[in-house]
Amino acid sequence: MIRQFTSKKQQLGQLGEEKAAVFLMKQGFLLVDRNINNRHGEIDIIAKKAKTHYFFEVKTGKQGSWFNPADNLTKEKLWKFFRAVEYYCLKRGIREYIMQGIVVLLPSDEKSQASIEIIDLT
Repeated sequence: MIRQFTSKKQQLGQLGEEKAAVFLMKQGFLLVDRNINNRHGEIDIIAKKAKTHYFFEVKTGKQGSWFNPADNLTKEKLWKFFRAVEYYCLKRGIREYIMQGIVVLLPSDEKSQASIEIIDLT
């Protein structure tokens, strides 16, 4: 089933995830899956590079905004994300994995490029 994003916040998040996915592919990652939900939470992007799986939590905002989307990586949200990743890996026998965040700052005009940064969560 395809997820429908209706609110402006959800649409902004979806656009940020699209930009993050393209960025990761350009960095040599193979995308494995996206928007995986399990009983512990959601994983935005799952990618693989060499023999290691990478799990990404994507946070999106607008360039020039007073708010940094990385501030949304609260202790509670990270706890859910870590548990969701660990459950996913346990069910699939994945032993080598890294959990990271991606902060996407979208430009105010369509001519500029988004600013994308990978951050370590551990």
